[in-house]
Amino acid sequence: MKVLFITAEMFPFSKVGGLGDVAGALSEALAKMGIDVRVITPAYGIIDREKFALKKTDLCFKEVVGNKEQICTILSWESPENKNLQVYFLENEQYYAGRNVYCDDGGLTYADNHERFLLLSKAALALPTHLRWKPDILHCHDNHAALVPVYLKNVPDYESYYANSRTLLTLHNIAYQGMISMENKPLLDLPDDLFLPMGALEWWGRINPLKAGIIYADGVNTVSPTHALELMKDETVNAGMGGVLRSRKSPVEGILNGADYDEWDPGKDSLIYQTYSLENLKGKLVNKKTLIKDFNLKAELVTKPLICMISRLVEQKGIDILLPSMEQLLALDAGMIILGCGDDVYHTAFEDFAKRFPRKFCFLSGFKQKMAHQILAGSDLFLMPSRYEPCGIAQMNALKYGTVPVVHKTGGLADTVFQWTTKKGNGFLFEDYSAEALIKTVKKAIQVYQDKERWQRLMLNGMRAEYSWSKSAASYSKLYSRLLKS
Repeated sequence: MKVLFITAEMFPFSKVGGLGDVAGALSEALAKMGIDVRVITPAYGIIDREKFALKKTDLCFKEVVGNKEQICTILSWESPENKNLQVYFLENEQYYAGRNVYCDDGGLTYADNHERFLLLSKAALALPTHLRWKPDILHCHDNHAALVPVYLKNVPDYESYYANSRTLLTLHNIAYQGMISMENKPLLDLPDDLFLPMGALEWWGRINPLKAGIIYADGVNTVSPTHALELMKDETVNAGMGGVLRSRKSPVEGILNGADYDEWDPGKDSLIYQTYSLENLKGKLVNKKTLIKDFNLKAELVTKPLICMISRLVEQKGIDILLPSMEQLLALDAGMIILGCGDDVYHTAFEDFAKRFPRKFCFLSGFKQKMAHQILAGSDLFLMPSRYEPCGIAQMNALKYGTVPVVHKTGGLADTVFQWTTKKGNGFLFEDYSAEALIKTVKKAIQVYQDKERWQRLMLNGMRAEYSWSKSAASYSKLYSRLLKS
C-alpha cells in the first residue's frame, strides 16, 4: 500500500502542536508496518537543513496561485531507520523561505496563510506525477490540506492519474477551519457553483476549506473514539460542522492517537533528574525533591501533593475555569507548577498568582522540552481541564510517568483516563465543565493522595497503560483498506 501524507507540520522538522507529533509518529509507525509512506510538508525557513541532512532533488515544477506562477522545488529526507518513509519538503521563496509555520516570531498570524497552504495542496497533487508514484491513499491533515479532495473531485486534470486513489481527511482540531473572505474565490480556481450559497465551499458568506474537504473526502476521521461521537452530536464541540458531518454517507471514525514512548518513558529519560520504572519507583521521589529545590518551592511540599499543568494557555485548554479556581486551589495543602504559553491575559493572571503565593505556586512562561520532562517526572498530579480535547497526548505521557491526571471528561481524555474508583482507575475525571467541578475533583484527588497504597495503585495502573503508535497505525491501515474497497 502507498500513502501520501499532506501536512502543515511534522515533528521533528517543524512542530506547533499535536498535528506535528501525529504526522511524525504515525507516518513512522505505518512505515514500520511495511506501508510505503511519503510525506509532503513545507520547507519553512525555521527548519535546520544541515541538522536533518535534507537533500536537494532535481524536482522543480510550477503551480498557479491566483494569477501568479509559483516555482516549487523539492528537498527530500529519507529515514535512516526505515526505507519505507520518505519526506518531501516543498520550497518556495515567497511563501516559506525565512518563515515559521503559522505565525511570525511575534506571534502574529501570517496574512497569506490561505495562499501558503493552497500551494501545499496543489503541489501535493502534482508531486506524485513527477515521482511517477501513484498513492493509494492521500491522507490529508486538517484544514491546511482539506482542499486536496475538493480538487480531486472537481478538476478533470487529476481524474485519470488518481482514478484508483482515495482521500482521508483527519480532523485534529475542527475549530480551525481555514476560513477566508469570498474575495479570495479567484485564487482557488474551482467551479463557481462550489461558492454559491449552500455550496460546498460557502459558509455564511465566506470560503470554508474544511467544510468542503469534509464533503468531498472519501473518509473522515478524528483522533479519538469519544471525540468522533462528540463531533456528530455535540454542537458545543463541532464548531458548527455537525450538519455537514451528519450529511456524509459514513460517520466520522475515531482512531486514538498514540504516545511516543521513545521520547516519553521515565525508565530511559535522559532529561529528568533520575530515571524510574514500574519495578522501582524510588526515582519518582528524587525527581520531586529536586524539582521543588530547583524551582524554589517550600521544602515541606515533598510530603504534599504537587500539581502540574503543561499546556498551551488558551480557552480550549480549560483556562477559563482554572483561573476562577486558583484562589481555592492555592489555599489547599498542595503545591502547583504551570508551564505554558498563550494568551497574554492568562500570562498576566498567572504571574500575579505567582507573586501572591510565592514558594507554593510557580508559573513558567514559554515551553522548554527538558523542563516539561522534569516537571512531569517530579509532580504527583497532572491537570488537564480542557473544555474539549480531540485526543490529547499530554495525559498519556503523564500516565506513563505515574503522574495521576485530573481531567475534564471529554474526547480522548475520556478514552484514556479512567475514574479512580474503578478497577483500572488511573485518574480523576469531572463531567460538569465548571470551576466548581474542577475544585471539587482536585480536593478529592488530594484526599486520595493521603492513602498511599491506593495512590500507588493509581500510579501503577497509569504506568502500565499502553497507547503506542503501533496500535494507531494498525487501525489506520484497516481504514485505508476499507476506503480502497469502497
